[in-house]
Amino acid sequence: MDVLVGLVGKLILLGAEASGAPTPPQAPPGEALSQLVLMFGSLGLIFYLLIWRPESKRRKQQEETLNSIKPKDKVVTIGGLFGTVVEVDKDEVVLLVDTKREIKMRFRRRAIESIEPAEGKK
Repeated sequence: MDVLVGLVGKLILLGAEASGAPTPPQAPPGEALSQLVLMFGSLGLIFYLLIWRPESKRRKQQEETLNSIKPKDKVVTIGGLFGTVVEVDKDEVVLLVDTKREIKMRFRRRAIESIEPAEGKK
């Protein structure tokens, strides 16, 4: 906003010089630079507080969830598939998706979106 005001002011001064009117004194160049640094610093702070920090917290909480998966947990994948964890490897999880037919599927650990709460712990 300050940059736009500065540009408009310069245009007015150029018009005044062309018409022969006296020009007002200009601010020193160091002051304009400090205002620019202050503006970018405040934008950086806003970016950090509104975008970077909440995303970092969400990512950390998701990582904790994925590391806490153990057999017999009921989970939901990012595709919406419900299943019970049968086996947990280093980077893979085996889910039992149909108990009647004993259908098991293997997923990457990061494909797990959430762990469903146990029925007794609501």
